[in-house]
Amino acid sequence: MRTHRTIGATIAVSLAAAVALTACSNGGDSGDGPVTITFWNSFTAADRPFVEQIVQNFNDSQDDVYVDMDIQPNDVLQQKLLPAYVAGEGPTIASLDASLFPSYAEAGVLAPVDDFYSSGLLDPSILPQASLDATTWDGQVYGVPMIATASMLYWNTDLFEAAGLDGPPTTMDELVADAKAITQYTAGQDTSNTYGLAIPETQAIPSWAVLVWSEGGDFVNADGTESLLGTDDTIAAFDFWNDLIQNDHISPVGLTGVDGDSLFSAGRAGMLMNGPWASAGFTDAGVNFDVAPVPAGPAGQFANAVSVNMHLNADATDAERDAAYQFFAFWNSVDSQKIYALGAGFPPTRSDIPASELSDNPVSAKFSEATGGRFYLQGLSTFSDIDNNVVIPTIQKITTGQGTPDELLPDASAQIDAILAG
Repeated sequence: MRTHRTIGATIAVSLAAAVALTACSNGGDSGDGPVTITFWNSFTAADRPFVEQIVQNFNDSQDDVYVDMDIQPNDVLQQKLLPAYVAGEGPTIASLDASLFPSYAEAGVLAPVDDFYSSGLLDPSILPQASLDATTWDGQVYGVPMIATASMLYWNTDLFEAAGLDGPPTTMDELVADAKAITQYTAGQDTSNTYGLAIPETQAIPSWAVLVWSEGGDFVNADGTESLLGTDDTIAAFDFWNDLIQNDHISPVGLTGVDGDSLFSAGRAGMLMNGPWASAGFTDAGVNFDVAPVPAGPAGQFANAVSVNMHLNADATDAERDAAYQFFAFWNSVDSQKIYALGAGFPPTRSDIPASELSDNPVSAKFSEATGGRFYLQGLSTFSDIDNNVVIPTIQKITTGQGTPDELLPDASAQIDAILAG
């Protein structure tokens, strides 16, 4: 199996050849008119209008820089981005999830941006430390925050009331009890059952990671050199939650992120761990809901940290770099962050905007106080290989009865160790 480290080395060689043959096509510093920089991102959901508004505001605010933005579905963006960079045709700026950027940095297609933080354009002390950590690779900073949050627990207030629950739970023991009380399950009635907690397995923030962390398990060690999937604590965590799915039916098996959102939107899931981007859809669906911090388990209180950051093309000219830095600062300005927070429900990237100024969007105000954020498989250039080819298939085997955690996790752990060894 080819790991991302191997792919990264191949891409780096290809990039060197491409740079020798292909002129950079990201924009110009010809001296005539504004410097045009290109910006690729995948903000195709309900927050798209607010991204477009901020970019338009930037373009209207001055005559020196023009941002030409291309918003694409995430799967399309991921298919196009690396080949475009290798061919010398990539965007000046690209937005990437924190889990994906290390493979691009390793491939040599992104430029370090440490000098942005020393330029005085933006004080890094007001930004989320988790985002700064998540954009650091091999001792250098490669990105600037675009959005940052931790997941929270959405809970359906009507289902809680119908089950005689005050809600929301503050511990995982309470969450389990509440999930059991809400669940109304009859075998074969998949389209009408009500579930206590929707637990997506794919195409969503990794809910299983939070459940495993809360019980003291983990996936890799702190420095990303060894798998912990086969440890006793991790096996016990998978056993605990899989038993609740199989025997208490608190969640359907095989959910995607869209399935989980749809179940909650239909009023058939009492709880769901998700980010602020889901709130608009639930509101439009007429669901009576609220959000609360993800409950604490025996090992502590954890949530999924989510950070999407803006990255600079390694081939950017000096003029393009300066232009990109102006846009990075504008995006993270007080005015821009209030537009995005109030419109899209996300917390601001800045710590100096009080929650009281976000009261017009109560979801944004609450997400500003989310706690316990932790990145899943942080800083690994092999993230996609491990997640897509080992962790997700193993979870699917466990939840579909193709083996027990005790049987499957040690082998999966050995696969991860082989990938980490590269």
